[in-house]
Amino acid sequence: NLLGAHSAAPHAGVASHHACRRFCVAAAQHGGLPQGPPAAPRAPRASGRARRRPSARGGESEGEQAAASATASSVRPGHIYFVATPIGNYDDITLRALRVLRDVDMIAAEDTRRTGLLLAHHGLGGKKFVSHHEHNWRASAPELVRRARDEGLSIALVSDAGTPGISDPGAQLAMACVTAGVPCVPLPGACAAVSALSVSGQSGLEWVFFGFLSQQGAERKRQLARVAGETRAAVLYEAPHRLLSTLRGIVDADAAAAAPAPPTAGARRVLCARELTKVYEELFRGTIDGALAHYGEDGQGVLRGEFTLVLLPDESRQARDAANAVEDRGDTVLALLEAQAGAGALLSAAVRDVCAATGAPKREVYNAALAIWAKI
Repeated sequence: NLLGAHSAAPHAGVASHHACRRFCVAAAQHGGLPQGPPAAPRAPRASGRARRRPSARGGESEGEQAAASATASSVRPGHIYFVATPIGNYDDITLRALRVLRDVDMIAAEDTRRTGLLLAHHGLGGKKFVSHHEHNWRASAPELVRRARDEGLSIALVSDAGTPGISDPGAQLAMACVTAGVPCVPLPGACAAVSALSVSGQSGLEWVFFGFLSQQGAERKRQLARVAGETRAAVLYEAPHRLLSTLRGIVDADAAAAAPAPPTAGARRVLCARELTKVYEELFRGTIDGALAHYGEDGQGVLRGEFTLVLLPDESRQARDAANAVEDRGDTVLALLEAQAGAGALLSAAVRDVCAATGAPKREVYNAALAIWAKI
């Protein structure tokens, strides 16, 4: 019975233990245990379920492995990392960015003092800095590439605020990396343009980024004309002392280009995002005319801190441009059909060719062709 089988097992174990002990004593008296070929490895036990795979670090738990990976280096030699930093709030930085800034051999900063304050806030003092800004990039970009390629240094590039390469000389360093074959690694993060767009109410898929406009001269006038003529959403950065000048310049450029049609820029919707992510953040929503009044002498707006402007799509201009395009296409269709009729082409062949050439709807081309062929 089961009880008898369980009670007999201890006695069998004791007898086996004594026999093994007598064997070992006898072997020791005769020169040791007998030598022979090593035993074959034991075959794994078959099972219907997959056996649990051992941990990659022996007996470490998942938490211990995560802690170990957090302290491991997150950078590779000879790589340049383009690290996004906060645009105002020091906490708007990714964990990966902090690890890279901790581990790189050198940090190339647009403003070393400002970046030093950011690192000190996160307990990352004692880093080696070099400058990379609009006044020295022609010399610093090739030097950074050389040190990464020839010396194997890992380098992080940071701008004053936001993502490197957006309205700063990071783009020139990226191109130098591409030319020299040095890997450049993007670390995503804060960007004022994207942050403003996310709360602008812009529902379209297309938008155009202008960054900072030229401060004066003919180039500034050309850029203002491009902004005024852009019917898609447009994003630009502006300093507080030039905000009103830029808004007025857009209205004036639109008026000059729209004549004799009535100008539309003053009624165009705009978001003026001031001091994004900072204590005194302000979002003004309205029209360009409304923004001029809000930030003018008698308005309540504050002209302090950097502005991010989002001009929403100019719907009235889009409608006008679409109507003009249809009218121009109609003139082209008529001219092509008359040429086909004069050459003696069949109506059906002419309709097919003109549709292919202009992209006009077949019914529109066919009706126009009927009127022309009826006169032949």
